[in-house]
Amino acid sequence: MNTTRRDLFKFVGGSVVGALFTPAPWRLITDSALWSENWPGIPRPARGEIRTKFTNCALCPAGCAVRARLVGDQPVALMGVSGHPLSHGTLCPFGLTAHHLPYLPTRLKQGPAKEAAEAVSAAIAKCGPSEQAAVLDLRPGRTASWTYRRAMASVKHGLYLAPPSPLGGSAAFDLQEAKTVLSFGAPLLDGWGTPGNVIAARENFRLIQAEPLESRTASLADLWLPIRPGSEEALAQAIANVLANREPVAPFAALTGLTEQQITSVAEELAHNGPALVLDGGQTPAAMELNRQLGSLGRTIVARRETPVPESWKKAAPVTNLASVPDGSIRVLLIDESAVDGYLSWSTIARKLVRDNPLVVTFAWSRQGYGRYAQFVLPTAVYPEVFDDIPPAIDSVAAAFRIAAPLVAPPAGMVNPSEFIAGLAGLPAADALRQRADAIHKAGRGTLFTYAGAKSAALRDVKPDNFWKALNEGGCWLDAVDEKRRELPILPDTEAPGATESSDEDLPLVAITCETRAAAAPLSPLMSKLYQESNLRLAANHAVLNPVTARACGVAEGARAILQTRCGSAQIEISLDSGVPPGVVKVAAGAGMIDLCGASTPAKVVAA
Repeated sequence: MNTTRRDLFKFVGGSVVGALFTPAPWRLITDSALWSENWPGIPRPARGEIRTKFTNCALCPAGCAVRARLVGDQPVALMGVSGHPLSHGTLCPFGLTAHHLPYLPTRLKQGPAKEAAEAVSAAIAKCGPSEQAAVLDLRPGRTASWTYRRAMASVKHGLYLAPPSPLGGSAAFDLQEAKTVLSFGAPLLDGWGTPGNVIAARENFRLIQAEPLESRTASLADLWLPIRPGSEEALAQAIANVLANREPVAPFAALTGLTEQQITSVAEELAHNGPALVLDGGQTPAAMELNRQLGSLGRTIVARRETPVPESWKKAAPVTNLASVPDGSIRVLLIDESAVDGYLSWSTIARKLVRDNPLVVTFAWSRQGYGRYAQFVLPTAVYPEVFDDIPPAIDSVAAAFRIAAPLVAPPAGMVNPSEFIAGLAGLPAADALRQRADAIHKAGRGTLFTYAGAKSAALRDVKPDNFWKALNEGGCWLDAVDEKRRELPILPDTEAPGATESSDEDLPLVAITCETRAAAAPLSPLMSKLYQESNLRLAANHAVLNPVTARACGVAEGARAILQTRCGSAQIEISLDSGVPPGVVKVAAGAGMIDLCGASTPAKVVAA
């Protein structure tokens, strides 16, 4: 019998149809699925008892209360704590996914701690008469900060550095009292202060947002003033002139791109719908003068008591602004990058280092920050592994003391910055948190809020051991508000960042930071996916230009370039967006960028 091609097709087709009615293909699909779910490297879900643990988020000074759901010893979900007097049951997206942070792929696992300690000790011993050893604390106000200050007071030529605070660290913005808020680029509705507190107060005030780009805060404001880039100071001065019945207003209006009627309307609203509050996004010295003019001091800007510390800690190095340090004078620089509220430009820091072989040691969870410039990078624990306290936020009118109790143990090889630096001066640092808690209890002021029962109790009615136990279980101490202290907070003089050799005439563009303070915190793998890959938030060291601006600067999409401002320069990667106004450079916050140089800063972009 001859076999034809038609017979072959019939045989193959019949075999396929017949196979579908047998268990073989379906079993193969099932087995393949099981194999793909069980090969090496696939994570196994935690097994164990389901329980709840309370702590405080340490990613920023908001210190939001956290209710963690654990399976065994593994946190699987984080959420806010209802009824909390500061965070009001709210967590930001960073806080909700913070239990992913220990698994960061860029995380440092080991570091030469012993070699670094020997190098630091040797370098300090070699400091000349005009040379100094310094600690740069990127989150001042913690118990660790006091350890650094005490250590630097005992070290030869010791210096304690901290970024300047908007209110000097002794005052706060009281949003609950404000009826009208004028914001010069401050991200009030995008992570500013304590998010839950801002949301709770939002319905009570009218928000006027003045900034060149329509940020998330601008889109949610009651009124957005689309001013010209870099004209914040001109607008503040124009409003001040209207309030004081001074002339002129028209020249300032021309600089801002607004009409005289718009400026007059805003000034009248601030004056008649009070108490008013003026917030500064970075570089508007006249904003604080507006608060003085509007009578905001003691009403919406209030002084708060200092959190008590042991008497033996009072012998500590003073807080020094980096701008006041002579150039070329720091031989040893230790940077605590484990907890960050904002970065200083590296160019600003580098000018303060000695010219011949300065020693820079940074404590960080990765090399993405100052580790690129350091001789030693020592790995630190990340939240929720850390055991640290959180200073009061900028919108907390009462002093507060909260502890970020660890939910998981840090891996071996992590370095505790405060213990490392205390060891250089021969100071014990292990019991510092307990000592400060005892000092607070001894003062006998305020109340203790416990998360598990959402209850408050007068501190004087709580025993010292019970107070310490409650803090480790997520409790929060809130100081009593002293009404006399509200009257006249002492505000610092606003100083412009140190200038480089370049003048503003050499900087034809305006750089605008568009990220919140939370951008300084490490992004979990999930947040990296949501924010960076979806373009919801700029990645670090990226900048966005209008295509017209890009052509004038000689750069294109995806090109490498140099961003230069008054405070120095940084390498950036270019993205193009016609929604960005010509002449503007939209940048993300981060190490080496300009996030502490203001919401609008003169700049230029050149091809790398």
